[in-house]
Amino acid sequence: MPSGASVDFKETEIQFALLADGLPQLVWTADPEGRHDYFNRRWYEFTGLSPEQSLGREWTQAFHPEDREEAQRLFAEALAAGAPYENEYRIKGADGAYAWFLGRALPVRNGSGRVVRWIGTCTDISGQKRAEDALRRLDDQHRLALEAAGLGTWDYDVETGMVSWDERACTLFGMAPDGLRSVPFEKSFTSVHPEDQESLRAYIASVLSPETGDCYTAEYRITLPGGGIRWIRSSGRVQRAESGERRALRLSGVCSDVTERRATKEAHQLLTSELNHRVKNLFAIASGLVSMTARTARDPKEMAAALRGRLGALSRAHELVRPAPVAAGGSQGWLAGLVEAIVAPYRQEGEHRIVLEGADVRLGPNALTSLALVLHELTTNAAKYGSLSEQNGALAVTWALDGEQVRITWAETGGPPIPEQPSFEGFGSMLSGRTVSGQLGGSLERDWNPDGLVIRMEMPLERLSL
Repeated sequence: MPSGASVDFKETEIQFALLADGLPQLVWTADPEGRHDYFNRRWYEFTGLSPEQSLGREWTQAFHPEDREEAQRLFAEALAAGAPYENEYRIKGADGAYAWFLGRALPVRNGSGRVVRWIGTCTDISGQKRAEDALRRLDDQHRLALEAAGLGTWDYDVETGMVSWDERACTLFGMAPDGLRSVPFEKSFTSVHPEDQESLRAYIASVLSPETGDCYTAEYRITLPGGGIRWIRSSGRVQRAESGERRALRLSGVCSDVTERRATKEAHQLLTSELNHRVKNLFAIASGLVSMTARTARDPKEMAAALRGRLGALSRAHELVRPAPVAAGGSQGWLAGLVEAIVAPYRQEGEHRIVLEGADVRLGPNALTSLALVLHELTTNAAKYGSLSEQNGALAVTWALDGEQVRITWAETGGPPIPEQPSFEGFGSMLSGRTVSGQLGGSLERDWNPDGLVIRMEMPLERLSL
């Protein structure tokens, strides 16, 4: 400062007051101890308080009761440290309504560094708060909608080569749901089933190409950490550059678990094929029963009676293989009764070419239907191609308990010679194997012996009780 110069502090205060009154914020000053000694005109207009109700430490009465203690504590900490102050709180207006403000204050120091004054402002952020609340509500609604639909979200940033998943998507892919996770594009294929990786890569590349549309939908398998398989459906849209080259910038969308839907679809397709298979078999079986009965009947009347009996037994056998639970009870709840009901249409009076023998094994409703389906298929094949298609053919069905396992042996003899193992597996054979391994949790092996087919099945006793 030039020699002889002086500062007109009164003039400075007037200039400060004029500046403060022209600002849209609430402006205040305080002494080093934090006692407020000035508020601008905007403060009094907004709060409706008088100077006596504001100066000193009275200003906190304008704060919302829930915010008052926190505001005082943070300001006290700033005073003690001589550090800048910042906080968000609600201030009551003259109309009785509260508005959100961002409070800031800075210490004013003298030449020796001592704090001689505090200058602060309160900026109305109510509009920002409303926007934040609206965005938060929208995010909550979005999250709830995704959770209700079982959807996860993902995003592929083409330029950085990073793929990001939200918590739900992480869970679907068998990863820990620890917030947003990002990995390089190639690493994102780690969990994709090896048989689906190449086709999925090719499809993504085609979707990102400028020549294609912007929609993306894919279904593929992933391998879970425990070794299980899950079907994932991903749907999304490509975001492209605004220039004419249609360069892909991002690919974003949602994903969901469609394993159950895929299983239902496959089961429906299998059931349709099974019903077609049964209808075709039914005519062949009826024709075989007529031929079998004609060989032994002495006259048409005896043939008609025998044929009615066999067709009735065939009808009862078909009841057991309906794709619906059958109540366990009486002979139908035991393995012996089930086998007897299935082979009954092929028995000849006075003949002993069908032998059934085994321990008492109780069957639950679900296992009864599943095992009936398998035995019916084996019997049908034996009548069409195997031992039951020949007059001197024989069939022995035996079963035994071995600890917690049930072993069933199906042995045919005296049928048409078997020169070699068939190279083609028919639908019925495939269905039998799938039923034993899938629904009954067991195994089925075939030995194509020259003198007749031998089938060995092994199933947990626990699964047969269901």
